Amino acid sequence: MLKTNDPTQLLILLLGGSMLLLYGVKLITDAMERAFGTKLQLAMMTLANRPLTAFSVGIVVTMLTQSSTATASIMIGLVSSQLIPLAAAVVMLLGSSVGSTLIVQLLAFRFTDYALEFLGLTATFAFLSRRSKLRDIGRAVFSFGLVIVGLSMIEASSTPIADSTITKAIMQTLAQSPLVLMLLGILLAAVFVSSIAAIGIVIVLASGGALPLTAALAVMLGANIGTTITPLLTAMNQGNIAGRRLGIIYMGTRLAGVTMVMLFLNPLAVVLTQVLPNPATQVAIAHMVFNVILAIIFVPLAGKLGEIAILIFPAPDKNKKSKKTLYYLDPEALTLPAVALSQAMREVLRMSDLATEMLQLSIQAFDAGRKDLPKRVSNLDDQLDDLEAAIKNYLIQLNDETLTEEQAQRELCLLHISTELEAIGDIIDRQLMRLARRKRRKQIAFPQPQWEDIVSYHREVLGLLQRVLAGVAAQDIEIAEEVLAHRQYLNQIKREMHSRHLQQLSSGAPTDLDASSIHLEMVNAMSRISSHTCSIARAVQGDL
Repeated sequence: MLKTNDPTQLLILLLGGSMLLLYGVKLITDAMERAFGTKLQLAMMTLANRPLTAFSVGIVVTMLTQSSTATASIMIGLVSSQLIPLAAAVVMLLGSSVGSTLIVQLLAFRFTDYALEFLGLTATFAFLSRRSKLRDIGRAVFSFGLVIVGLSMIEASSTPIADSTITKAIMQTLAQSPLVLMLLGILLAAVFVSSIAAIGIVIVLASGGALPLTAALAVMLGANIGTTITPLLTAMNQGNIAGRRLGIIYMGTRLAGVTMVMLFLNPLAVVLTQVLPNPATQVAIAHMVFNVILAIIFVPLAGKLGEIAILIFPAPDKNKKSKKTLYYLDPEALTLPAVALSQAMREVLRMSDLATEMLQLSIQAFDAGRKDLPKRVSNLDDQLDDLEAAIKNYLIQLNDETLTEEQAQRELCLLHISTELEAIGDIIDRQLMRLARRKRRKQIAFPQPQWEDIVSYHREVLGLLQRVLAGVAAQDIEIAEEVLAHRQYLNQIKREMHSRHLQQLSSGAPTDLDASSIHLEMVNAMSRISSHTCSIARAVQGDL
């Protein structure tokens, strides 16, 4: 790495290294999100109820994304979507904090001395994997090489700065004001949106002599607080109570730990100096021990922390919440496709509930005593339309370049299913409810055999819809195949109903033509609903 005492070159090295570090962390997070986003999210959801495993998942996810801040943002999205419980998310967050300290240990062993060699190796791997399924992993590995080079540039610029008499005077003054240094650490971590990047800079500056140990520890502790700012702002801005609770817990545990350690900062520095001679190792080990101790203290208290957070942010009165409220779509999650798609899925499942309720009510609307049902069904259809428009508007905002092939296919699937559910709602509201009003207005009575046929056919169509929506929720291809196979049986029922109806018309028996017309239109409307249902089944199969 370039060695110079020229102020201009030192400034370029420092700023360039910082930007390269920041950009590298961003690239790693994006690449690992594309490569493992859905799998990581699924692992979080599956293992959430096992504390030790959840803690381990937090460690692994942060080691992959290279940013405990990014991990925290993902978990806030999952908690906000009610995909994992609050207590489990707290355990995962504590694990992610420990995971971020493991990467930092590499810097304590002078890994930056081989930055260019490492960058060459990572570039080779990225080049060889560019056309394979490992291309995203290759990009992440190369991006980690950029992070190491960035830290190496910062280290090269920090040594001459540390030797400056002006720098020594400033650091000696700041060393007497640990609170100022802690605030500097908060700012550093907030700007880089990564505790790993912030602590890495502290280690590099400490190893170069630019920061005394006490000052480095204060900055390190501040960085542990600063890394919670972005997730907390995300939680506050999205307006979701569960996310806010997790954001408060994340920052609160950091603040409590940092407050206690700041009281014993000087004795801690003395102990570290006696045990570990290398300044870089001293900071790295202190950072790791701090987070491990926090985990030991707060993991058993995760449930209690959740209860305290619920007291701070109580759940709103559900009776005051409109049914049209979008519970899950969070604009902040659009930068995390796996989370955004899960939130869209939750709203699609809400559409499923509305469509199912509408179809259940539709047959009851033909009862002369249920005059209120057409209006109720119309209101449900309005909600269905609103949800469909909101889901489409949300999904089209996803950046296609950040989506994996699997995520892009899932996005199309959700768009298709929401469109089909909206179409089913329109058929129920505009056709079946129109027929119900017409039957009541003209006081039409169906012959008992015809009405029994209609009720039976309606029951089969409703069952088909409920079955396919279960497949949507479980993403079960076998259920989708069963639905498509059952459609043949429904077609047979429809043909038999038409045959019986035509035989009655041709028999010369007295027939109410209005009742006949409504009968045929109802059967055709329900047949169209079954067609849209099968279209949903094909979407679950991936046949778009």
